[in-house]
Amino acid sequence: MRQHESVGVHPESSLVQVDSDLSATYLSALIEHSPIAIIVLDADHRYTMCNPAFRRLFQYSSDELESSDLDTLIAAPRGVQEATNLTRRVLAGEKVHTVTQRRRKDGMTVDVELYGIPLMVNDRLAGVYGLYQDVTERNQARNAFRTVADKLEHIQQEERSRLARDLHDSTSQELAVLNWNLRKLMQLVADGDETIKALVYRTTTLAYECSERIRSASYLLHPPLLDHSGLAGALVGLAEGFEQRSGIRVDLTIPRKLGRFSDEVEVALFRVVQEGLANVLRHSGSTVVHISLKLQANWLKLTLADEGTGAEPREARRNTGTGINGMRQRLEQLGGLLTMHWTSSGTTITADLPTEYKIDA
Repeated sequence: MRQHESVGVHPESSLVQVDSDLSATYLSALIEHSPIAIIVLDADHRYTMCNPAFRRLFQYSSDELESSDLDTLIAAPRGVQEATNLTRRVLAGEKVHTVTQRRRKDGMTVDVELYGIPLMVNDRLAGVYGLYQDVTERNQARNAFRTVADKLEHIQQEERSRLARDLHDSTSQELAVLNWNLRKLMQLVADGDETIKALVYRTTTLAYECSERIRSASYLLHPPLLDHSGLAGALVGLAEGFEQRSGIRVDLTIPRKLGRFSDEVEVALFRVVQEGLANVLRHSGSTVVHISLKLQANWLKLTLADEGTGAEPREARRNTGTGINGMRQRLEQLGGLLTMHWTSSGTTITADLPTEYKIDA
């Protein structure tokens, strides 16, 4: 009697198939219901599928996407080259992340945060995922906040300038007269009672200290050299004064024809140098400070570097105090950036600001 071997599916392979099907179902559901606009392209950058969020964002049907090149279809006319470059990078196996602009079917431009993710199978490109999130409202809110912050900073700077002028033109002048009168009084009582002489001396000293404090307050509110000489002249004066007081050499490099910038920008960069020099004097031990101001493309770049013994980053950050942090916030309000870099051979402060704030010289 012949026995027949039974043929069946191995339980383990059946489980693997079930797990694979389940994973595919989960992935499909995730893409389908994701609020992020997702499009899937093959290894030749041809349309494969997209989710409802992508169709809602860009307003194109699957047939339209299938019959067109994606970069040409959704990139603004001036952004096609940028989109093509991003595509080339993803097709080469690179993950990309950027914030850019894309165009909807109705012609409206939207700000999007874009992720381009290559799908690699056995070290070969099988396709590409494109993830788009509409950040137009977020960017508009950020720009609106920056506009308000700029206006507030401008108002504050105008008020500081007014107070500085008032202190210099009125209170400071009145104290100068008081000091003059007290010196005359000192001469008149030179041969008089010792108690009166001591009182006049103490009063003279107090008046002089008040004058110095008023002068310092006026300078801190708004450096007068900025009004007369602009940022370049003010930095030269600051560097020369620092050298004379501290004995630390300042190597200053400034473009010969720098021009003028808005009050906010000039004050912000002046304060960065002022605070940076103060930190060098307090913490660095360096005998020289290198300061450079450059115009690079659309950015104004200020660099201050010392040659001190350096410090551990944690200690150095603690030593910067509120001054540098305040400057960082001010630069960010102007659309700029302040960074600090510590090494064993010194500290470097870098401030970058967009040149859109430049005004006529």
